[in-house]
Amino acid sequence: MFKDIDMTIFPEEREEKLSQIMRYSMFDKMYYRSSVYFHTKRILWLIEEIVPEAKKYLEFDEEKIRVLALIHDDAEIVTGDVQAGHKARMSEEELEIVKQNELKAISEMVQKFPKEINGYNYESLLKESTEKNTIEAKLVSYIDKIDGYCESLHDLFAGNICILRSVLFYNNLITLFPYKFPELVPLLKNGKHSLLDITDRVSYLHMESKNYIHLNKPHTKESVVVDTDLPFYNFWRKTILEHGNEEGLQYLINQKEK
Repeated sequence: MFKDIDMTIFPEEREEKLSQIMRYSMFDKMYYRSSVYFHTKRILWLIEEIVPEAKKYLEFDEEKIRVLALIHDDAEIVTGDVQAGHKARMSEEELEIVKQNELKAISEMVQKFPKEINGYNYESLLKESTEKNTIEAKLVSYIDKIDGYCESLHDLFAGNICILRSVLFYNNLITLFPYKFPELVPLLKNGKHSLLDITDRVSYLHMESKNYIHLNKPHTKESVVVDTDLPFYNFWRKTILEHGNEEGLQYLINQKEK
């Protein structure tokens, strides 16, 4: 069992501002759009689920990575959500500007938020998240992209076809992780976990249309527990339901936009 991370040391402002930042602003419609705040909670839950398997192949501080999961997007309180799709189109010079803006935001954050959280230096954690220079930050980055992939699939399966561009983007981005962060290769190549099962996504031998008749319509309490051919997406929903309880269920089925 993991010990609780005491977030009450932060002023209410942090949660309020992260809850106001909505993801995927580049899409004018997203049925199940979530806040950055709920996104960070999902990253923590997913990290906690994958830690036992990851520890078999990687050496990292499991308490540190949990804290990092929760605060990895805190700089967005100042910068706003700079989306992965936008970054993918940026030049090296533009990406450097984004990075410098994040570092400036971190300097501002540490002036009004606690110096330490669960024994870890808050500023150092935020810089790791920006620099991606530790194994903990790299694994959080991987889980972050898995969450984005599943968010997009969740909307697509409900009939939001315009989100297909995001699904294709994440599909390509995740396959590049072994090259981007070779330190993760032992886990990505050998780990046995649903969140790593993204290579053989479907059986190409025969597709049964009856397996998809519950999709292309708003999700329901019943439909979100029906397995798809995507193990990582199934596990993502299951984790949200188990850790998020009623909040998690409402996120998965409460269509906010039409």
